[in-house]
Amino acid sequence: MLTLNLNLLYTVVNILVLFLLLRKFLYKPVMNIIAQRQKQVDDALNAAETSKQEAAAALNDAQAKLHNVDAEAAARRTAYEQQAEKDKQQLLAGYKPVPGKRGSIGIPLCLNMYELLPFWHTFWTRLGFAVHTSPVSSRGLYLAGQATIPSDTACFPAKLSHGHIAELCKMGVDAVFYPCMSYNVDEHLGDNHYNCPVVAYYPEVLVGNCPELENTKFIYDYINLARRKDFTKRFPAILDQYFPGIPVKEVHAAIDAAYDEYEHHMTQVRAKGAEIIARARAEHRHIIVLAGRPYHVDPEVNHGIDKLIIRQGAAVVTEDSVSCYEEKFDTAVLNQWTYHSRLYAAAKYCTTQPDMDLVQLVSFGCGLDAITTDETREILQEGGKLYTQLKIDEITNLGACLLYTSPSPRD
Repeated sequence: MLTLNLNLLYTVVNILVLFLLLRKFLYKPVMNIIAQRQKQVDDALNAAETSKQEAAAALNDAQAKLHNVDAEAAARRTAYEQQAEKDKQQLLAGYKPVPGKRGSIGIPLCLNMYELLPFWHTFWTRLGFAVHTSPVSSRGLYLAGQATIPSDTACFPAKLSHGHIAELCKMGVDAVFYPCMSYNVDEHLGDNHYNCPVVAYYPEVLVGNCPELENTKFIYDYINLARRKDFTKRFPAILDQYFPGIPVKEVHAAIDAAYDEYEHHMTQVRAKGAEIIARARAEHRHIIVLAGRPYHVDPEVNHGIDKLIIRQGAAVVTEDSVSCYEEKFDTAVLNQWTYHSRLYAAAKYCTTQPDMDLVQLVSFGCGLDAITTDETREILQEGGKLYTQLKIDEITNLGACLLYTSPSPRD
């Protein structure tokens, strides 16, 4: 017969009571807390996922905008590169041959003719001549005239002129015009206004070394455009030696038109420089005055250094677009060369402009630049600016130039 163990019964009853009490007063609240906690965790995870998606969307949007900005910046750089190269070249390219009743004249696009082409093209065109220029410099053009270069110590721009003469003679023009000019136009920035000896007298070298000129009329008389009255008086007689019978009155009218066109051309150059500077400042870009000679705009001479600088984010203008903002001032050297006077004036102007620096282009073999470089350095350093010089010749590797023109890591 089974017997009831009261201790066991009490134990079972106590356990059941304890279970019911724990379930009512502990288990349910704890489960509710756990459920609430789980809900908070789930909500937090959902919010995190939502934030992650929103962040991813924002990142994609930012990357898209950055891509557009980069694309726009690249497009602007490309436009600036094209503009830097084309501004002056387009101005010169506008002087095209017009059929003339008196024959054809060939002008080599080299040395000082990069600046004086507007003058001479207008002069000869007004007299009824078709004016043809030699092609833009290239490696092939240089090689075409290389055999007639008498000295390897001449600067590269002078060497190029042999190729230009060869090309003009192939065109079959009636005469090649390239006068000797001891003096340049007087811009009243220096003590005098000479051309350097190479620019002034290189036609003498060409006539003595280019066999092509033996069968082509070559006009290389000495003239001086700075003295307008004397030039107007003397040039009809010079012209009569090669093309007799042209009325003096017509010659004088052509001279007046040529001076007007030259002034118009230089005004355009300065206006374009002012436009580039204003645009650069509106876009908060640094401005580099790429200072040299008129012929440094020749792409075969400058090797695209202007584009290289633009790729670094800067704007580029030439020295003749800012030298007009300075008056004549004292220098430590005799300031007697027109191109150098512009260089000194441009350097002086840069010292007054916080967002502007000057880079000087120097051609190997230029003896006068041994003087200009020191003077330009002194002008810039006295104004708290750094001096940068790039020496160039026929070598086209711009690696060293990139080192000098790239921003430093601390910038």
